Amino acid sequence: MNYRTKNVLLTSTAYLYVILCSGILLLPLSVTIIRSITAILPDGSTYFTFSFYGEIVGHFWPKVWLSLTIALITIAICTAIGIPASYALVRYNFRGKRTLFTLLNGVWYVPGVCYAMALVLSFYFVYTFLLGFWGIIAAYSCGFLFLMLLTCIVAFRHLDPSYEEAAACLGASRLRTFLHITLPLIGPGVTAGIILTFVLSFNEFITALLLAGPLKLMTAPVKVYTDIRIYGVRQSVAAEAVILQLISLIVVVVYLKFIGTRYLRGVILI
Repeated sequence: MNYRTKNVLLTSTAYLYVILCSGILLLPLSVTIIRSITAILPDGSTYFTFSFYGEIVGHFWPKVWLSLTIALITIAICTAIGIPASYALVRYNFRGKRTLFTLLNGVWYVPGVCYAMALVLSFYFVYTFLLGFWGIIAAYSCGFLFLMLLTCIVAFRHLDPSYEEAAACLGASRLRTFLHITLPLIGPGVTAGIILTFVLSFNEFITALLLAGPLKLMTAPVKVYTDIRIYGVRQSVAAEAVILQLISLIVVVVYLKFIGTRYLRGVILI
């Protein structure tokens, strides 16, 4: 077997492997989409229709907007806290550094159910002023801060301080150095943190389910779960699940395509 034939064979095998993995990963979404557009007549025959998506407009889309709002505010808070905190943890040495880092990501050391239960008790007996929209924002921000913190710490550790020193020597202020030198160079870490925070906060279920009662808020994932328990996996419920999956996929693709690769250089995935 010559080199060219071997190269073609390896390339074909790689493509087949990617296609197979993609098919396995997309199969649940494909089945859900088919279920959401398949109507069954009394005589047992079936036909395709998008009418089930129209049935959920009034009661499901407000939950989607609520989940999107929560996710975006959570991203803003985690980014505003995570970048300066990770910079301080990487660039400076101080007493209690390890303890502080452990406290910042301690939420991830306990099961989600236990974390949610602790929040319920805290909101009822201590932080009563957070019994509402900002309560779930606080819960999500504390829960997902570690993702932004960890990705930014990795980015700062791989950032050569000589770039910042060179900018300072040329007369750039600290703010200008951060905006024009540091931020673009840590772009991969920031981008990864933003994507992870969005996907997890938008689709978070356990914490949102346990906080739905005390906070009187129902996010989109909790709405899907509630409808499944009441109606089963009917077409309208499948449509709700499809919308959640497509929103997550579209937001990640658009972000990587138009923001992640243009303003935060270094992340070229699409």
